[in-house]
Amino acid sequence: MAIDRGLTIARPASDARISIAKGWDLFLAHSGRSEVLGGVSSGTLKRYRAVRDHHLAFCRSQGLTEWTAFDKAAVDSYSKLLCKRAAYRTQYFELTLLKSVNSWLIANDYLSAAQKLVYPLRKPQGTDTYCYSRAELAAMIKHCSTTKGLNWLADLIVVLAHTGLRISEAANLRWSDVSLANNSIQIADERSNRQRQGVSKSRTTKGRRSRKIPIHPHLREMIVALPRASDGYVLHAPQGGILRPRNVLEVFIRDVIVPLTKTFPTTAGDIGFEHGRLHSFRHFFCSQAFLGGASEGEIKEWLGHKEAGMVEHYRHLRNEDAQRKMAQINFLDTPSIGDGAEALG
Repeated sequence: MAIDRGLTIARPASDARISIAKGWDLFLAHSGRSEVLGGVSSGTLKRYRAVRDHHLAFCRSQGLTEWTAFDKAAVDSYSKLLCKRAAYRTQYFELTLLKSVNSWLIANDYLSAAQKLVYPLRKPQGTDTYCYSRAELAAMIKHCSTTKGLNWLADLIVVLAHTGLRISEAANLRWSDVSLANNSIQIADERSNRQRQGVSKSRTTKGRRSRKIPIHPHLREMIVALPRASDGYVLHAPQGGILRPRNVLEVFIRDVIVPLTKTFPTTAGDIGFEHGRLHSFRHFFCSQAFLGGASEGEIKEWLGHKEAGMVEHYRHLRNEDAQRKMAQINFLDTPSIGDGAEALG
């Protein structure tokens, strides 16, 4: 009667057979509910749909139509396919999501508990994102500052390298976020700010975490010199328009990475300067903050992460930095030998 009156939805018994497509539809509908109720962001939902499309295509090729048929053996086959077309982190994300769909279907009585996918996955360690050196950063800033039409990109690089902001956050940085009096930048998630939603597009941050970042003296010097446009944004595209992350990335690769690749060659088979991207500046910021003596807690706060493991993910220790740190350690209570240059010959 409750079903007939629309007070609840009909759910199959746990031994019923639910199609792969229907299971995905139900899971995505649940994931796409209001964020107030725990739904995921539109960006995350888009990633979920991409995994759904890959999974549906695989199941069609294997003649799998129901979730009861997607067992451990099917996971093995799907994993082998992923290995051929995706990086390790992508493989981990897709397989983890499939396990989440399976668990959700069981929790909501669309599958029986006996059909749970008990399949431990090895979480990826480290990162394959390139981290720039200080020499590379200096060369990029100089190149942009001395190349006609790239001054705007030099400003952006300085901001990214000195704050660890994501490109989307830097593109949406407003003067109201910058407090020169307190010498800090406030990056706030504005999903629940009705006033901001009424004025302009509200900012969303990954993980919905707001954070405050101290302004480095070099960054402050650049910010003070910037003109203030009427649109309220700190950084702008070449003609004064809004920065578009995708467009910025294309210009950065074409006009910065490619021209400087010969100056900073990459050894064959290694990840080097030519693989650097805008997100690499976030890794650079974390690494330099660590080398500069910032605590793990401070770096977590500045990056906007809850887990200490993410600091390890972003932190890189280049050989020259490791050598310098080793030379500074006093093992025999003898006078320091400086920065290690003498010891390295």
